[in-house]
Amino acid sequence: MTQEPQNEASPADQPKPPAVSATEAFEARIIEHEEMIYGIALLFEGVSLLLAGQDAVIETYRNQYWNIIQAGNASAKRARELADQAKLDPPKIQLIERFAFEVLPEQEQLEQRARILVETYDTLFPGRPRDRSLTQEETLKLMEAASERLPD
Repeated sequence: MTQEPQNEASPADQPKPPAVSATEAFEARIIEHEEMIYGIALLFEGVSLLLAGQDAVIETYRNQYWNIIQAGNASAKRARELADQAKLDPPKIQLIERFAFEVLPEQEQLEQRARILVETYDTLFPGRPRDRSLTQEETLKLMEAASERLPD
């Protein structure tokens, strides 16, 4: 009894799933955006301490940073909603492919500072919940540790 050759496709012939789906890649972008927004909040805390006693200047910064943080959070929320929709309704993938996060004033500089502060925060306070406010001493420690890497 001879065996008929089987007509199975070799593993090389089978289509490979993408390494990362469009929704997973989009969710990674959302996380990066949220990290940046958190870093901007840390930057504001540090600036507020450094400018202690200069209430008018701090209020100006507060308004600027608050607007940036609010717009960034709204953008992240909308992005998460789109990601959820795309998971439930695959044709909506087009929405996430066209989605653009809120453009920030002086974005490149803010992103760089925010990234440095978040990296420093994660090093100094590993595993700490981000919704737990820093004390004044912790904020100063963070700013001091990050200062060597922060651009002028």
